[in-house]
Amino acid sequence: MPWPRTSRSASPACSEIAAVDRPAAVGDEVVAQDGSLGRVEQVIRFETRAAAHLVVTVGRGLGRRYPVVPCSLVTAVDRGSRRVHLRGRRESLRRLSETLPLVV
Repeated sequence: MPWPRTSRSASPACSEIAAVDRPAAVGDEVVAQDGSLGRVEQVIRFETRAAAHLVVTVGRGLGRRYPVVPCSLVTAVDRGSRRVHLRGRRESLRRLSETLPLVV
C-alpha cells in the first residue's frame, strides 16, 4: 500500500533511520527518556524511502498496544546495541494513537 506524500523535510534523526548501512529495523529496542518502551514492530516509509513513522510494540498480553511514533521524536539510533532513542516519557508515548495521521 503506497503511503501519502508529504512536503515536510526529514529531520537529521529521520535521515539516520533511513541510512542504508544500518537503519532502524524490526526488533530494535525503543528507549524513551525515562527507560525502555518496547520494540520496533514496523518501519513505515514515505514514497521517497525516508522513514516516516515507527510502529512500536508496547506492553504484554491483553494490555499490548501498537502506538505509531513519528520519526520527528527520534533523537538517536544506536546501531551497535540496536536501540532507537525517543524524546518523551514512556507513559505519554504509550498513549500515542495506533493509527497513521491523515495527510490532505
